[in-house]
Amino acid sequence: MGNYKIKVNIEIVECSDDEGKGHCLENDGCFEMTIGEKDAESIDQCESSVMATAHPAIRKALAEHLEEMSKKKVPKKRRKVRK
Repeated sequence: MGNYKIKVNIEIVECSDDEGKGHCLENDGCFEMTIGEKDAESIDQCESSVMATAHPAIRKALAEHLEEMSKKKVPKKRRKVRK
């Protein structure tokens, strides 16, 4: 079997979206959360928001990966034992 690459990309950019928008799945498959300027100035709040946004993305990526892995597995044929 081959090796697997894990990629992570996190962007923190200024926007005009309303604050409090929870971590939601966007059309492009990304998860987003919008925080206010006060939270954006705090390392603890930024870290908490990044972790809260990353968690559903991690779970989705793992679920998709494991689903694909299970499709690759060839079921072993059970041998019938004759008496």
